[in-house]
Amino acid sequence: MTRGTSRGRLRAGAVLLALAALAVGCDDETGDAALPERITASPAPPPAGCPASGVRVEAGTTEAAMGLRALGLVLHNCGAEPFRVSGYPEVAVLGERGEALDVTVREGSDVDSTARPSTFLLAPGQRARASAVWRNTVTRTDVVATNGTHLRVTPGAGAAAQTVAPADGGPLDLGNTGTLEVTPWKPYDTP
Repeated sequence: MTRGTSRGRLRAGAVLLALAALAVGCDDETGDAALPERITASPAPPPAGCPASGVRVEAGTTEAAMGLRALGLVLHNCGAEPFRVSGYPEVAVLGERGEALDVTVREGSDVDSTARPSTFLLAPGQRARASAVWRNTVTRTDVVATNGTHLRVTPGAGAAAQTVAPADGGPLDLGNTGTLEVTPWKPYDTP
């Protein structure tokens, strides 16, 4: 193959690429009318990974100290509309098969007695936080210790329950206290 033949093939290839690019930009003969698949009567769906309610719950890692455990819960507004947050998340402790365990969930915590429930709007992109707090205390040998694996969290009115697990995979080791405390939702940037 000679140098001239190579250049000729390269030029021919470049011309074909240019023609293909022009064809892509050709008019589809619909004028300025929108194509039917571009028209939607309902609002845009929430982004992928965002529930229909527009809010997503995530669990952090379990912080442990001298038998006291705390698990941070974060509520993300991943939707396009503000979400009204009020009071406490509704929480249930689940076992490894997804069954609800016999655990008393109390609103408020002795660990953070200053936290007060409030109502606020969570704008798109903003976050709120709460905590699940428990003690890994075993005081009775005749009562089996409770070990959950997940929490079922209902973030607020109009939002379906979501199942989350501690990010570190740790158990919800309630000992035989049978009690979990929940702090109220508050804006994420509040101390």
